[in-house]
Amino acid sequence: MRHAVVIFTVLLISTVAGCSGSQARLAPVAPAPTAPAPAQSEQAVQLLTAATAVPLQLATAASTPCADGVKAEEGGQATGACALPMGLALATIAVEPAPQDRQVSIWALNVGESERETLEANKDLIREVNFVWYTLGMGGRIDGWVADEAALALVRKLGMRVVPSIANAGFNRDFVVDAIGTPEHRTEHVQKLVSLVVDSQYDGIDIDYESLAPADRELFTLFIEELATALHAQDKLLSIAVHAKTDDAGSWDGPAAQDWARLGAAVDEFKIMTYDFHYSGGEAGPIAPLDWIDEVLTYAATVVPPEKTYVGLHFYGYDWGGGTGEGLVWSEATARAVANDATIQRDESGEAWFQYDDGQHTVYFADAENLRTKLPAIFAKHPDLAGVAIWRLGGEDPQNWGALRAVSKP
Repeated sequence: MRHAVVIFTVLLISTVAGCSGSQARLAPVAPAPTAPAPAQSEQAVQLLTAATAVPLQLATAASTPCADGVKAEEGGQATGACALPMGLALATIAVEPAPQDRQVSIWALNVGESERETLEANKDLIREVNFVWYTLGMGGRIDGWVADEAALALVRKLGMRVVPSIANAGFNRDFVVDAIGTPEHRTEHVQKLVSLVVDSQYDGIDIDYESLAPADRELFTLFIEELATALHAQDKLLSIAVHAKTDDAGSWDGPAAQDWARLGAAVDEFKIMTYDFHYSGGEAGPIAPLDWIDEVLTYAATVVPPEKTYVGLHFYGYDWGGGTGEGLVWSEATARAVANDATIQRDESGEAWFQYDDGQHTVYFADAENLRTKLPAIFAKHPDLAGVAIWRLGGEDPQNWGALRAVSKP
């Protein structure tokens, strides 16, 4: 087993110059336009604290060349090929946790030829596929069907768990309240879901009921507890997707409606949607900043067993312009950068971003370099997590899988 290796942060009072080696079309790192960042010393402490239980290998700035795409912190200045903050320089920080056999699950909407090839190429890595086939409608009605028999057969052939996802259509709160608002309706809805799982020979079900109100908290908790009991009686799994939050109340109604302690005790897989920190309906900015993910997982560890907890990963991006963000995947984002002669830059979490049309559009998106920065830091600080839950299959950077394999396979 490889040990974690941390290249120690070197604090320099003067500016370090002379770094080189940026990739083609990858700019010297510039600070993101809207992303807040903690103080440099705080970030260094966070990363180093994560590695206190493992041996350290120290290197100085003088002996550590700048890697391609080395990150700058907010307030930094671009000088030469590397951007460094005024009065403070950071040597390259590399956190390499010992690989573990972590679980990888992925939500899948459409499975075409390239998606099938991805599944086959990563059959050693992907343990579970959550087909997005079902929705909860008015009056407790469950809509949906097996939308792709060939994809279902392939996933089973590859030995992956089949745990399809069901969401309230349009994230309409009323549909959920209708289905679980009384003991009778709740029992009926539980029975429908169990029958769907058993009759279809699924391994379980993934519940993605979003945008509820705080008043629904007890009803939703009772529903999940009763569904878990019924599924477990049939040797089936219960997975749940929950809104990210850093305390019990959360920052809006959706997370406030979710009692993490009781939900985590009931389910088998607790998948935290640690993305959309900046979302399509808000201002442009990083979709999953590392310091925020750390805060969410730190809180989660106080109420949910880490061995049930999956950190959510986004394989998508947004193009913000005119007040809203258009969803897009890596292949679309990179093509748009090329078409607009835009230079891809990195924020302090390694997330890719660029602007075009004279700054009228700002794009953030996930890629493999972002994962190579983010995943080792996450698992160094939170080594007991069950694994990752990915939204979504299709259009992602092909190198994402190598970055995942590096932290997920022993």
